[in-house]
Amino acid sequence: MRFTYRAAGPITAAVILTLLAGCSRTQQDWRAAQQAGTPQAYGLFVKRHPDSELAGVARRRIAQLTEEAAWQQAMRADTAAAYQGYLVKYPNGSWSQDARIRMESKSLAQAPPAARTDVPDRATPAPSDAPSSHVMSGSGDNSGPAVQLGAFSSTANARAAWQQLSLEFPSQLRGLTPRTVPVTLSGRRLYRLEAGVASQPAARQLCRQLQQHSRGCLPLP
Repeated sequence: MRFTYRAAGPITAAVILTLLAGCSRTQQDWRAAQQAGTPQAYGLFVKRHPDSELAGVARRRIAQLTEEAAWQQAMRADTAAAYQGYLVKYPNGSWSQDARIRMESKSLAQAPPAARTDVPDRATPAPSDAPSSHVMSGSGDNSGPAVQLGAFSSTANARAAWQQLSLEFPSQLRGLTPRTVPVTLSGRRLYRLEAGVASQPAARQLCRQLQQHSRGCLPLP
């Protein structure tokens, strides 16, 4: 028994040292991947340590960085086709809502005037307690500054989106009057969700605030 115990001691110690060395290499490679912050670096980590608990984190980071690169590429191109290309790859991506708004706006800008039927949806009620200085007139006048918050297949979806946005951004949207504007694009009927604002600077400020939270928003003239 004494001989067996002494023989097993060095073997056990060697195993422990091997495990510790493996953990050390994993941590070193993980820190290197984090410092590089590229899909290639995280991919190399996964290749070297496929069974590590951090491999799943690395794969998610690869997906995030790849999508972010695709979105930045679409923004640099800034065309309807580029935004559509992003949506084909990431229909439910982090910037999908923003991409749809931008794609529609680019397409509408190129469409002939006859294809547009900008008529406010009078069924959308204005909040009764909204301050008059921030509320668009209920007369159907679309000439004032506004922001576009989305494009939807129905007025019901547009109203539901407004309710959700109002819950998420109560201070930013308080006092604004929503409206749905039907448009025809490539033979398809869409409904833009818009909100009137006090001025163009107010529109730009609101969009900056919403875009910081990956929400689509475009100032309208």
